[in-house]
Amino acid sequence: MPSLTQTAEDKSWDVADIIIEIDGVAVDLATTGDLFTCSFDNDNITISVDVWGNGMRVINHNAQATITVNVSRLSNMWKKFLDDNNNDRTAQHKINILTPVERITTSTASLTKVPDMNGGNEAPTAALQFKCIRANAAAA
Repeated sequence: MPSLTQTAEDKSWDVADIIIEIDGVAVDLATTGDLFTCSFDNDNITISVDVWGNGMRVINHNAQATITVNVSRLSNMWKKFLDDNNNDRTAQHKINILTPVERITTSTASLTKVPDMNGGNEAPTAALQFKCIRANAAAA
């Protein structure tokens, strides 16, 4: 049996390969740290056991997610969301995120609130937080 060191391959992750588009517009200026986070709200399955030990597996079809895109407030994306038409509470946005290993997509993203704003001796940032009715994650 081969050892792990004989079968392992070196991999690389290049942050420059990450593409984030919201409504077809690519983020042009990001922040330090995470460019985005995606968190699914629900488990894929729920398991419960009755008093006699009989198990039940309930398959959930709820793909709600929260996607946060961290941008500089000097970016084109921040200016886009300050526009009254895009700041509309009822607007739904299409998000496409492509990394070296996965693709995250949704067409049901709504901006939950205007992000907190800051000012000081660091670059100004905005965390655009979207609630998604359905998000999909797949291998790139």
